[in-house]
Amino acid sequence: MFHRPLRQPPMIVFPLLLFALFFLSGGFVSLLRAQDLQPFTLDLPFSANEATPAWLGQPVMPSTTFATLDLPITPPAGGAALLVTVFFQEKDGGFLRIGWQNGTVATDATNGLPDPGEAAQSSVLCENFYEGIGMNNQRSLLIPADTMKQAGELIFQCGDNTLGISRIKLEWLQSSTGLSSPAITDTLVTPADGKTQLAGELAGLPATEQDPAWHERIVNVPITTAPLRIEQGVDFTVQMDGIPTRARLALKEAGLPWGQHLVVWINGQRAGIMQPATPELDDAGYPTDTVSTYVGWRDGTFHVPDGVLNAGTNTLQFSSEPDVPPSTPAEANAPTAPLAVKNVLLELDYPATSTTTASMTSVGVEPSVTDTPAPDTSASTTTSGSTATAMDESAQTSVSPSPDESFTPTPNMQNPGLLSLPVTSTSPSP
Repeated sequence: MFHRPLRQPPMIVFPLLLFALFFLSGGFVSLLRAQDLQPFTLDLPFSANEATPAWLGQPVMPSTTFATLDLPITPPAGGAALLVTVFFQEKDGGFLRIGWQNGTVATDATNGLPDPGEAAQSSVLCENFYEGIGMNNQRSLLIPADTMKQAGELIFQCGDNTLGISRIKLEWLQSSTGLSSPAITDTLVTPADGKTQLAGELAGLPATEQDPAWHERIVNVPITTAPLRIEQGVDFTVQMDGIPTRARLALKEAGLPWGQHLVVWINGQRAGIMQPATPELDDAGYPTDTVSTYVGWRDGTFHVPDGVLNAGTNTLQFSSEPDVPPSTPAEANAPTAPLAVKNVLLELDYPATSTTTASMTSVGVEPSVTDTPAPDTSASTTTSGSTATAMDESAQTSVSPSPDESFTPTPNMQNPGLLSLPVTSTSPSP
C-alpha cells in the first residue's frame, strides 16, 4: 500500500492555502472537461522548471526505501478515466507497483506508516507491472473515473533504488457513444491515436493463456499469450490432426532493432520472414535519439506457405536477421539484442467439407540447445502441452513437463501468479 502522512498546515495560513490551491490548480481544472485536456508525456528525469498542464503538479521523488515517483493529479470535472502508458526497464526479480492516493500528501515524508484513517484513501492499482522479460518494456494501465474522485497522487514504486522509468504518457478518456458488434462484451478504449483496445487488456494483470477456438471454418490457436524471451532460441510446438488449406501467424514482438526482421522457421525449415509494423512517428515508444530500438510491442503477421505444416507435430521458431547482410566479421558477430514475443497466434483455415477435428491436441514450448537462433529439432529438453481440443469449449490448453522429465514449477517473482518454465531460464539477462 502507498501511505504517507497528510499535510497538517498551520491554521493561520490555511485560508491562504485553500485560495492558492483553488485558483492555481483544482479550481481551474474543475472548469475543464476531459475533451479539453490534451495528452501529456513526461520524460524522466523531469526538470524542476519544466511546465506541466494545469491538472498535473510537479513530479516528486521522495526519499523512501524503494525508488518512488509521485505525480500530483487533479481530475477534470464530470469524471474521466486516465490512460497511463509507462516506458520502463524491467529488473530481474524486481517489481513496479502503481497506486493511487486521494487527498494532498506530503512530498518529503519518509515514514511508511499511515496516519489514522489514511489507509482507506489509498489503493494499489497494479501490484507488479512487470511482464517478466527483463528488458525494456511498454505497458498501459486504465484508471477508472471512480478511482479518482478527487485530487490525489499517482504513485510509482520500484523494488530497487532506481526507478527504471524513462517516460510516462497520460491521457484523459471519457465515455462516448459508438457502434460495436454484439460479440464485443468488454469496454472498448480508444485514445487519441485511434488504436482501440479492450479495457480488460489495460488492467495491469498477468497474461492469461487462452484456449483454441473455432470461428466457422477458422481455428484460432493461441500458442502463447505470456511474454517470452526468444533471442537464444525457443521452439513452439503444435500438434494438428489435419493440414489446413491456409495458415497465418500473428504475434507481438519487443526488442527487434531497426534494420532487422524476424525469420520464421517451421519444422526446421526457413519458411520466410516477418517484418513487424513500424509505428507512426509521433508514437511515444520512439526514444529521444534516432538510433535506439523502439520501446514497446510491435505487431507482426506472416502468411504460412503451403506445404510446410504437417499433420502431427509441428515446431515453430523465430530468430532475428539484418535486412542487409553483414559486410564485416564484426557486424556478423555482433551480440544478439534482447528479443521477446507474446500473443503468438496461429490461424488455420479448414475446408467446409473437411471431417478433420483440427484439435490442436498439443501446444507447448521448448528451449533450443544451440547458442544460435537457428532451429534445432534434436533438443533434449522439452515441455509440451496437455491435450486441448478446439471443438470442445471446455478444453484447456496448458504447458506441462513431458512424462520423462523431472520439473517442479517455481513462482515467477517478476510476474506473480505465473509459473517459471525452463524456457525462461535460457534467456540471459540483458
